[in-house]
Amino acid sequence: MIDDFINRSDCAFILERAIKGGAGFAELYFEDRDELSIKFNQNVKGITKTHIYGAGLYLISGLQTVYSYTNDTSIESLKSLCDKSVKLLLQKQETKDNPTIPQFILKDIVDPNPVIEFPSSIQYQDKIKLLLEVNKACNGLYNEIINLDLTYFDTDQKVVIVNSRGLLAEDRRVTSRVRLFPTLTSPDDSISYFTDFTRPAGFEVFKDGSYIGYAQKILKDMRENLYADTAPGGVMPVILEGGGCTGTFFHEACGHQFESQTIVNKGIFADKIGTKVASDKVTLIDDGTMPNSYGSSKFDDEGNPRRKNILIENGIMKSYLCDRIGALRLNTECTGSGRRQGYSFSPAARMSNTYLDKGNDDPDEMISSLPSGLFVTKMGGGSGGEEFTLAAQTAFIVKNGKIDKQVKGAMLLGKGVETMQKIDRVGNTLIKEDGGGFCGSISGLLPTTTSGARMRVTEMLIGGKGA
Repeated sequence: MIDDFINRSDCAFILERAIKGGAGFAELYFEDRDELSIKFNQNVKGITKTHIYGAGLYLISGLQTVYSYTNDTSIESLKSLCDKSVKLLLQKQETKDNPTIPQFILKDIVDPNPVIEFPSSIQYQDKIKLLLEVNKACNGLYNEIINLDLTYFDTDQKVVIVNSRGLLAEDRRVTSRVRLFPTLTSPDDSISYFTDFTRPAGFEVFKDGSYIGYAQKILKDMRENLYADTAPGGVMPVILEGGGCTGTFFHEACGHQFESQTIVNKGIFADKIGTKVASDKVTLIDDGTMPNSYGSSKFDDEGNPRRKNILIENGIMKSYLCDRIGALRLNTECTGSGRRQGYSFSPAARMSNTYLDKGNDDPDEMISSLPSGLFVTKMGGGSGGEEFTLAAQTAFIVKNGKIDKQVKGAMLLGKGVETMQKIDRVGNTLIKEDGGGFCGSISGLLPTTTSGARMRVTEMLIGGKGA
């Protein structure tokens, strides 16, 4: 794959030029990406095909970094990019007159997301047929549906990373999605939000027709939510269903706080390794190697093999998520977490597949032993940091140990560290998120999943219309 971008001798020449100019470390990142989207509402409304191609040069000298990029990967363009980048380094290493880059050795590992049918091998009419099938199965399913926008997406990204230490990594990442964006109304309310049927694979994922049932289930849930009562406000116990609910909670409540750039800036978990930061029930993991998971890949975007990182174990903080510069600044190791959206972004430590590991508690007992509270089965959007705000998209009142009426409009509010200490139950079954989503941060928009076991929090502040 590297030969599709540059020959190896030219690559070594650029990296040697950067080291000779004063960089202590140099890396080239090449990207060739094809994206397709087909918009549909009763019929095709537009087809957009995008081709993204270019290279980024990453230089490190001491603890200083310079990142530059270009969509011209010719040797003359890369030489110019290298020379300009070297001049921007504030601190330079002492270098040999003729530095030599070790021989590039391509190391390959098993792809956690294998592909059978690449998107480029499938005709447009077959992709449009998917949308026609979803439209037929869903439009008119309920009288409350007044609009149904559908979009088909596929992405095929080829990545090559080479660096001045002789690393050579190649990866190909393919995703396929169908987006459902309906609007439902009743005499008293309306509801509209988008949901993606997402798979880190090729067109083969549509062969079993499961996307039809997925879309119909979304519409059923939205219709039931349309007629739900307004959620009460106040402080109460909350049960979060396994899968996306618990995973989203940890992603927003504490996930970004584990990323090395936050630790370097004295985030809430700085200098906390080995200390208790959550309930004994909590073991939190970020794993970029999980098979068939949207946040997985063979390598991170610095060419390091992805790995399973235990962030919290039985309430004790164990690790950070580190990219290369984060590891240098924290005097620790890379964790295979250096990720970026594409060649125009420098890498940063980012989450991938983040989940609450299963515990020892009976999921049904969490409900049966609760006199009153809120049971959240689907999470909406939110924001995180030291404090979090999460929308409970689908929720139910728990009354006398039983699930009662459905409610809507609840907002879960709190401080992540305080709330993690109040977790008194973690279920004995791990539930994976169905699909995946995106996380936006300093190195762009990246695919992630959020999963976990069902859990219970002894008290949480609930805001919203009913507060």
